[in-house]
Amino acid sequence: MKLRPILQTLVLLLLILFTQSCISNAQTPQIKVLGTTNSAEQKAVSLKSLHIEVQVYGNIATTVMTMSFINKGSGILEGELTFPMPDGVSISSYALDINGKMRAAVPVEKTRAAEVFESVEHRRVDPGLLEKVEGNNFRTRIYPFPAGGSRTVKISYEEELHPSAQQQLSYRLPLDYKAAIPEFSLKVSVLESSQEPLLAEQPDGSFSFKNKGTVFIAEMQKKDFLPEHGLVINLPAAGDQKSALMQKAGRSYYFLANVLVNAPSRTHKWSNQIGLIWDVSLGGLKRDQTKDLALLDAFIKARKNLTIHLGLLNNTFNKAGIFVIRDGNWGELKEKLTRLVYDGGTDYSRINSELLKADEYLFFTDGFSGFGPSAIALKKPVYTINSSLTADFSKLKYISARTGGQFVNLNIVSAKEALMQISKDEMQFIGIKDNPDISELYPALPVRVNGYLSIAGLSASGAENLVLKFGYGQQVMLERKINLDAAAQSAGVIDVSKIWAQKKLADMDVNYEQNKEKISELGKQFGLVTRNTSLLVLESVDDYIRYGIEPPDELRAEYNSLQKGRVRDKEERKNGLMKEAVAMAAELKSWWNKVFKPEKFFPKPDKSVESIGFAQPVPAMSRQTADAVVIAPESEQRRGSVQADRYALSEIVVSRTAAMGRLNSKIAGVNMTRQAADQPVIIVPEFKSDKDYMKKINGTVENAYQEYLAIRKDYQTTPSFYLDISNWFQQHKDTERALMILSNLTELELENAEIYKTLTYKLRETGNVKTESFTSHKVLEWRPMDAQSYRDYALALVDCGQYQSALDTLYSVLNQSYSMDNAVRDHGIEEIILAEINNLIHLHRSKLNVSKIDKKLIFDFPVDVRVVMNWNKKDTDIDLWVTDPTGEKCFYSNQRTKAGGRISDDFTNGYGPEQFMIKKAVKGRYKIEVNYYGDNQLSISGPTTVMAEIYTHYGTVKQECKIIALQLSAAHKGGVFIGEFTF
Repeated sequence: MKLRPILQTLVLLLLILFTQSCISNAQTPQIKVLGTTNSAEQKAVSLKSLHIEVQVYGNIATTVMTMSFINKGSGILEGELTFPMPDGVSISSYALDINGKMRAAVPVEKTRAAEVFESVEHRRVDPGLLEKVEGNNFRTRIYPFPAGGSRTVKISYEEELHPSAQQQLSYRLPLDYKAAIPEFSLKVSVLESSQEPLLAEQPDGSFSFKNKGTVFIAEMQKKDFLPEHGLVINLPAAGDQKSALMQKAGRSYYFLANVLVNAPSRTHKWSNQIGLIWDVSLGGLKRDQTKDLALLDAFIKARKNLTIHLGLLNNTFNKAGIFVIRDGNWGELKEKLTRLVYDGGTDYSRINSELLKADEYLFFTDGFSGFGPSAIALKKPVYTINSSLTADFSKLKYISARTGGQFVNLNIVSAKEALMQISKDEMQFIGIKDNPDISELYPALPVRVNGYLSIAGLSASGAENLVLKFGYGQQVMLERKINLDAAAQSAGVIDVSKIWAQKKLADMDVNYEQNKEKISELGKQFGLVTRNTSLLVLESVDDYIRYGIEPPDELRAEYNSLQKGRVRDKEERKNGLMKEAVAMAAELKSWWNKVFKPEKFFPKPDKSVESIGFAQPVPAMSRQTADAVVIAPESEQRRGSVQADRYALSEIVVSRTAAMGRLNSKIAGVNMTRQAADQPVIIVPEFKSDKDYMKKINGTVENAYQEYLAIRKDYQTTPSFYLDISNWFQQHKDTERALMILSNLTELELENAEIYKTLTYKLRETGNVKTESFTSHKVLEWRPMDAQSYRDYALALVDCGQYQSALDTLYSVLNQSYSMDNAVRDHGIEEIILAEINNLIHLHRSKLNVSKIDKKLIFDFPVDVRVVMNWNKKDTDIDLWVTDPTGEKCFYSNQRTKAGGRISDDFTNGYGPEQFMIKKAVKGRYKIEVNYYGDNQLSISGPTTVMAEIYTHYGTVKQECKIIALQLSAAHKGGVFIGEFTF
């Protein structure tokens, strides 16, 4: 018996953006309940209280934010908070309320933390997870928000305050709230200061500092408070500091120093041939265009006479003109830039120096390349310029450092200051004079010195002089001395070790692939969130023991006591599926060798022929498929008038042959050939969306595109919108726009595997195999705990002709270690994997090394028909139904048919896939349907997307495959007709 969903879980998105950016562009807690349009549910969760405490010591600020959210609705909710952090800053502490008390999180390897979180979540208890996603952005997942109850989250971080050109340190805290906060408090303490801090901006006019010895304190407590402004505090810089802040660690000392370096600089000699690369992806709308244009204006007026080659980047890269500037007059270029349309994903690998030739490049972007690799094929200096609150600072720094350019962060410098920065060739910090007592000094990479340099390291003695070297290249031009004095310890006020760890992480993150293991270890040691280290909160000591996770200090004694004699309660894991695979191989051999003799049947009259001429000839194709996303264009090559009219069916976009593993059709820009005369015909309905916005998309493709842009603002974060519109353009043979609009999915949310799975399905359907490989590999990076991640990537490798890598990836599914939750969820997946491993070996044996494959798993079992159904969401139950010409339906409660059809295990909680096969097809028509049984979630990715793979003559040289992807929802229960084929 299939299990229906017990609990409907809504997902919230709580956007909390606190950065060092200018207050006018900042955003603060905005709460939205996703997956529902009900206004009451949208307002169910709100911010109950916000308490902020800030301590500033020297140029180090520690911020602690305690946020409580209340759920006024009647359902249990799952919370997700996503927020960016300033460049070089990482979350250093995270806590969640458990049974009324704040429970500190502990560092855990990222994918392991996600796996444990989801396992605990399924037991309906209280886990919490904070993880780093793309760029310097962080996401916390909390479950549950009880009906009528509240949850509290506490997050803290340390940041360095860098001096401005006016030698001031500035601390910034956005407070741009849209609604009054029931309980609000703010306290700022500036320690060891001889001068009163200046409030350049404050919440309501009542906030002021009072002197208490060498400490200045400002605090406020308000009820139902709506701040009028943010908080900006200016403090005098330390001047020519000669000593460092110290922190004892065993026999060594961590130290931190901010050094004023009045180093002479050289005027940069700019070329007159400048390449301007402007990111026009959908994410470009998040950039501050005013700041971007202000810097460009200052740059051009300073240069006066130059030639600018403009390149526009989204999922493609196009040259947009050559602009000859005279006397700083750039009106034509400015007009061009202000009228640009921002649309599509971002693919840095498209940037081409041959297309946009220049001596130096200005690249305005945010550092995210979500639709392709982030490597840029430019050898000349690239100046990366960011004005977005959400950015990948490490990537931007890497691009500029590798090419000899500079990174400019317009969130912390003005256009004038940025121009000064790029107009000079600053001296670099080269390193220190040999000193055996100094180690682990960061930054370790050469960095430009713009007035100040902040360094951190380890000292063995804690009392010595440190000599810093500065110059150009390896030529030393000047030196500076720093006094290391153990007496200058921070006395516990500032954790210098965490600032040092953040500096080390920032250095290593620039070359992440080389350093990812070291980054993981450092993150776990210092409790910092990194790309592959998360912070996890579990409810009970039993959970820490079960999953082998070291608890926080508060639970250490109980943990040690209970751990004795509790080995049997440790988490069970499934170490590989090889035993199951061998058993399944034997079962498949037995099934394939069996001779099926179905009873003679007499075909039923084709009622659809009688319906020709009616408005809706086939009910199953009308209302039940109304919300479907995929649109299959009409084939220009019909196989007979009756087939052409019947059902208004059309061939799907993609047909793949066994011999090539590539596309062999010519529809909507995909290479295609006519099927052989003896090949079964696979036809699918033309699915259309009936959403209200689709009624406005009509006329010529150009008019339709303008209509799409006009209504996009109302659906900008809705994935289904882009899928529907993309399909419309695909149907109307505008494949470039279809792909561009589809690529917007990569701009909607950071590291959303469900969205990327949907995108992968659509890319496979439309034959964009190179990008399919990229997106499926992204999902594998984010979710290596799922067997389906490996399978999706392997399918993409097959499509790209990389058969050995595909085989190795498929075989790895059988050798992975899985949590018992995932092993039970995916029980039976070995049947699908075995079919695909043997298909690859049979078709491409001469190109493959199969020595590592267990010989008991290798056997040929070609079948006339194979249908596979996949979907993009876990906790979802979707059923594959295949009805043969005798009228017998093969599905979860009838897994073996009289004609020899078989269907794999029923997947009720995971991603699938489910597979139908028949060795010798009975002559006649086969109908394929999908039944949406239900799910336990609603999320930003929208309705569940399914992908059907329909194969004929599977495992032979005549193999054909057609792909169809569509979205389903609860309205699609009862069987949605997605296609048919006739033998």
